[in-house]
Amino acid sequence: MTQISYGLFSELLLVRIHGRAEAYLQASSAERLALVAACRGEATVPDLAQRILSRTIYAQASSRIGPLRELLQNALDASPPGARIDVRSTEDGREISVADQGRGMSRTELLADLLVPFRSGKAGEPDAIGEHGIGFFSALEIAPWIEVVTATPSGGHRLLVAPLGAGPPYDDFSWTLLSLPRSSAAPPPGLAGAAAPPRRSTTGTSVRLSLAQPISRPALAAEVASAVGLVDPAVARIYVDGTLVNTARARLRRAAEVPLRLPPSGELCGALELLVGRGEGVEPQLTITQKGLTVAARIDPFPGPELGLHRELARAITAAGFGLVAELPLAVPLNKGRSAVAASASTAVEAALVAAFERFILRDALYDRELLRAVDHRLSSVLDRLVQAALLGESVTIASAQAVDELDPGARTPTVAAPEQVIRFASGLLDAPLFRSIVVDAGPRPPGAALSPLLGQLHARSAPLTLRELLKAHRDGVLRPLEASPPGPGRSAARAPLGGAAAPEAAGREAPGARPGELVYLAIDEPLAQAFWRRLATEGAASPPLAEAAAAAPQRAASAAPCPMPRTSRDALLSIAAEVPGVRAVAAAMTVIERLEAAISEAADLPTSPIWVHQDLYGPDEMAHTDGSGISVNLASSRVRTLLTAVLLRDDAVAFTALTDLLLHEKTHVSLASYVPRPTAEHGTSFYRRKDWMRRRLLAAIASGAVADPMRWLAVARRGLASAALPAPAELSRAFQSAAAAA
Repeated sequence: MTQISYGLFSELLLVRIHGRAEAYLQASSAERLALVAACRGEATVPDLAQRILSRTIYAQASSRIGPLRELLQNALDASPPGARIDVRSTEDGREISVADQGRGMSRTELLADLLVPFRSGKAGEPDAIGEHGIGFFSALEIAPWIEVVTATPSGGHRLLVAPLGAGPPYDDFSWTLLSLPRSSAAPPPGLAGAAAPPRRSTTGTSVRLSLAQPISRPALAAEVASAVGLVDPAVARIYVDGTLVNTARARLRRAAEVPLRLPPSGELCGALELLVGRGEGVEPQLTITQKGLTVAARIDPFPGPELGLHRELARAITAAGFGLVAELPLAVPLNKGRSAVAASASTAVEAALVAAFERFILRDALYDRELLRAVDHRLSSVLDRLVQAALLGESVTIASAQAVDELDPGARTPTVAAPEQVIRFASGLLDAPLFRSIVVDAGPRPPGAALSPLLGQLHARSAPLTLRELLKAHRDGVLRPLEASPPGPGRSAARAPLGGAAAPEAAGREAPGARPGELVYLAIDEPLAQAFWRRLATEGAASPPLAEAAAAAPQRAASAAPCPMPRTSRDALLSIAAEVPGVRAVAAAMTVIERLEAAISEAADLPTSPIWVHQDLYGPDEMAHTDGSGISVNLASSRVRTLLTAVLLRDDAVAFTALTDLLLHEKTHVSLASYVPRPTAEHGTSFYRRKDWMRRRLLAAIASGAVADPMRWLAVARRGLASAALPAPAELSRAFQSAAAAA
């Protein structure tokens, strides 16, 4: 075989178009010139190859991240699992290199695949995602001069690429291919001015780019992390100038998995995985990835009015600092720039994403109260208050940021600092058709007979009911447990998508819920229904249907019935509940918290906030920033009770530190929010940055003596205290209910 040492990109493409590539690779120099001339003479458009090259190179990447992602994708496809990939730069930012420990490329692969657009040696490989054959060409837009050094077990090659003509854009590119001795086949150890990477394996590829515009090392690290930061380290460990950048995967957990079928055949191509997490490297948005590589990012992942509830909850999740990652199976095709799902598969991917999100919400966030709090404790608090009001048949209006001018400053009531979209979602969730139910005439059913054997004899209709309708049915005494989910076709059609339109039979009904003379049957074998039955059971309902449903539903962690107590100052507490055992200990604990809050406020140059106590008024949180200025402690929280008891018994530094962190958290909210809920009270990056700033200010002030150590007040608070035992929540609740009844 004749060795080829020099040529043009356009020549390789031209002979490929005319089916003479093999002859070109084996011909002598004179024969190659004749072949190229013959192909040009046969071409209808003489400069067709140059046009294709120009469109391929200069129409794929909208930013520098695109070419970097393409090169890293090639390195991932070529590397064994868990291998190291190094991205390095020179100090002046003029050159960067991408080096892998993969299988390398042979001479034929370099000339027939790498340098020919729309040709890929990875076609058909099950674990490869680069199949379009344009990734290498996209790098030419940002780096017209490229050096590729590659090594295989049988030998090595060095490829030099240089532009021709005035540009950019350039008319064409030349290539020069040199064979390397086997001992020198490994890629060079590093770039001038950059630290040498660790010793590499004997095979692999290094691509060195001479950039048209320099890039700083921090910018390079950020751009590489945005492209490959979600890659699983088990797939590859990616370093930028010696620092590992793909560490975010450990902060994600799998929330849902949905099978994905591609049109038109409907063939199963794998499963879409929805991952949820937060922390460094996890952006608070929806990120679509494939093999961990970023495909696209969305701020609003669910467009359209029919997905309004999805959109509001996604905003609430991201407002709390959480990120959603949708990992596509490898069989899902992407567009040629790999910045979006191909049009042929986009509808199927969108449907799978909606299904995965619903599964996450219904199985995690709404099923488990603790997980709901982890997603966004403000949503839990708002939803808890709305459900409680609906259970009692009351209507509750929660102030939003838009109603600030309509509020009476003198009539402030406790609330939670939640963004408006959280309040809208929590309110809309009560009216979303989420529960598959069966509504039957009450008369024909024999007393005590089970429903399932009689379904064929009764006039029954399946209906997707809302939470508000179920609570009304419970108040009216017509709600019953169903032994199994509604059978037959109604099982798939009864529930509309979360936030979507109701099923046709529900959309046409004249009145919501059950009509007079009808009973509502709700299944007891579905996660959301089980959560509903358990919630009714915790409210103290003792009717046989509720007892039957609670016994049949699988039990999770037991939770005590709430013992509400309104927000109360120390003076009011001692006035109303002075005879309740343990109230004096609560007053002493409030003294400790007041001194701690004063130290935080003085260190951060903030006004002090009043301290109150309450029980479950704001949901399950340990503390609450009630009106933007004050902080209230939840005496029904087991964690708070443990911490307060520990600091009252002895100088427990661990418990005092945990109590300080809780107070810092709520004080940060107070410093960011006013009485009405505002978006600035969100748990975003700015929130935690400010909380950390306040913590550092407090520690520095204590160390310098500007603020007295709050732990010194523990001994003062314990003076005259007979016992550190706190009052039982039920006794406190009864004392305040009796006082309210007497008033």
